[in-house]
Amino acid sequence: MNLRTSILAVAATGAALALAGSASAAITVSIYHTDPNAVAAAADATIAQAAGMVADATVNVSAIDFTDAPGNDSNTFTIGDFLNNPAGLSSTVANLKLNDTYFLFTGSTFLNAGMNSFVVPHDDGLQLNFPGLTPSLVIDQPGPTSPVDTPFNVNAPVAGLYSFQLSYGETHGGPAVLRFQVNDQTVGGGVPEPASWALMIVGFGGAGAVLRRRKAAPRTMALQPT
Repeated sequence: MNLRTSILAVAATGAALALAGSASAAITVSIYHTDPNAVAAAADATIAQAAGMVADATVNVSAIDFTDAPGNDSNTFTIGDFLNNPAGLSSTVANLKLNDTYFLFTGSTFLNAGMNSFVVPHDDGLQLNFPGLTPSLVIDQPGPTSPVDTPFNVNAPVAGLYSFQLSYGETHGGPAVLRFQVNDQTVGGGVPEPASWALMIVGFGGAGAVLRRRKAAPRTMALQPT
């Protein structure tokens, strides 16, 4: 492998690792609570429910990782408590009780080429849609449920970022649980994981070693007897 090929390979590996260790931009969540149709949407959390509804707020969250904290009963827990009070969420919406709230999350996440393993721990209903894949609807459990882990696999044609829509309804009391993980990584963030950084550093270190050997070679030859 020549020098140029080595550097290109390391760069490509580093770029892939950076994407794999993060989601893309921040995830957007639209919150529906006071719309007259919000109760029905929370009980039947299909993506189609958002059509024609008026959101109380639309804000960004860093990750879909909302867990069953102690005392997380949706009759007493607030929307702000559940979403970890993201920036831009007004106090009016943040203080609304969580019960009968419908959420629509949109964003993107990195998928490897081939099979990708998902886990979505949740209580109550959800749908998960990847518009760029066939089939696009990969989880279809819109009705209320006790806390469950829903594992499934998605086959991506090529490695890259894929947009998603995740529809979630919180109803019928607590606890309220929602976490979205792909290939053992929580979807969200934007910074490569420590393991990815380590591999990138090793890779770029290897490229540096190749450069040093190429530069040193002429000097080594000059020391040979004539």
